[in-house]
Amino acid sequence: MSFNDIKTVKTVAETGAAAGAPEVAATGLSVAATSGAGITSGLAAAGGVVGGGMAAGPAVLAAGPAYAGAKIMNETMFKDQPDLSEEERNARTAARTATNIGAAAGVAGAGAVTVAAGASGAAIMSTLAGIGSVVGGGAIAGTAIVAAAPVAAAAAIGYGIYKLFGGGEE
Repeated sequence: MSFNDIKTVKTVAETGAAAGAPEVAATGLSVAATSGAGITSGLAAAGGVVGGGMAAGPAVLAAGPAYAGAKIMNETMFKDQPDLSEEERNARTAARTATNIGAAAGVAGAGAVTVAAGASGAAIMSTLAGIGSVVGGGAIAGTAIVAAAPVAAAAAIGYGIYKLFGGGEE
């Protein structure tokens, strides 16, 4: 991975966080709403956008950063350029497709992991708190991790396919 690739990944991470910030603020998942009731209400409001309620909240919150992250990677690291070799262009084409699939799978995974222990409010909060405890936080940290995970999935899958197809060997 080159220095420019590292800078791009850093930009994707920062943009993912920035893209998620308005959604978090709009749904009440702010620092002031870190109570269980506040988080639950925020998740329910986010999930209500797609008619899914609290269980769909993390997936809805993950959609914006996932889209932005995949778009940035596809338009920078995996951008098609006519002056590149056919092998490099094919690798980048495959990577763009894989990045989009990775982002979509990550959003679906964000929804699935949230209800893995059950779809009740208590089960969802417990799951999010468990995920958040990995970084020393609670349910709100877990929500942030679940919302950011699709960006990481898109990057890993896209870059893996890029390398598998021989990208970056010029």
